[in-house]
Formats: sequence, C-alpha cells, structure tokens
Amino acid sequence: MTARLTLSQARRIALAAQGLVKERPTRPVTARQVGRTFARLQLVQIDSVNVLARAHYLPFFSRLGPYDAGIVDRLSGRAPRRMVEYWAHEASYVRPEHFPDLRVWQRRKW
Repeated sequence: MTARLTLSQARRIALAAQGLVKERPTRPVTARQVGRTFARLQLVQIDSVNVLARAHYLPFFSRLGPYDAGIVDRLSGRAPRRMVEYWAHEASYVRPEHFPDLRVWQRRKW
C-alpha cells in the first residue's frame, strides 16, 4: 500500500521536522534552547558573506526569535564545544560526536 499525503500535509510535516511550527520563546533565549535547536538541526551552514547577518545565526533566529548571537559563538568557540566546524559540502557547524565519523568518510578512497 502506498501512503499518500496532500500538499498541505507534506508542508506541515516538513515545517515540523525543521522545528518551525513551535511558538517562539517569550522570555530571553538561553544557551540551552540554542543547543537544543542545534541538536535538532544537526548541521548549520557557515557563510560569512551575508547582507543581513552571518548565515549560521539565522536558523536560530527563525526558530527562537531575538537572541544573543554570542551564545552561538560560545557554543562553537569555548570548551566544551557543542558545535565544531567541518567542511560537509560547505563550511558548517556539526555536533562534535559526528566529527569522528565524518573524518572517516572524508578519508575514503575513490
């Protein structure tokens, strides 16, 4: 049996999977909330050339609303790091526990 979805159902599933259907916090955003959002996304592209803001800050804003961008800098720049930079098709932040597996994949021979 083939499952069928309407376009509206497919949209709702995709938005929910990306964490875009939840209400934004009404209180100041904490590092824990940013960390949980990153844990859900697993990868955030880094792009230093952007008119509005650096690309890796935008996914958190779209899901959490206004927040201190310094939280992302602390999660990626201070021990214990919750985000590490990796070239995964593009410069990205990934979760540290994924890094060893990605390095193995990177070293493969064609």
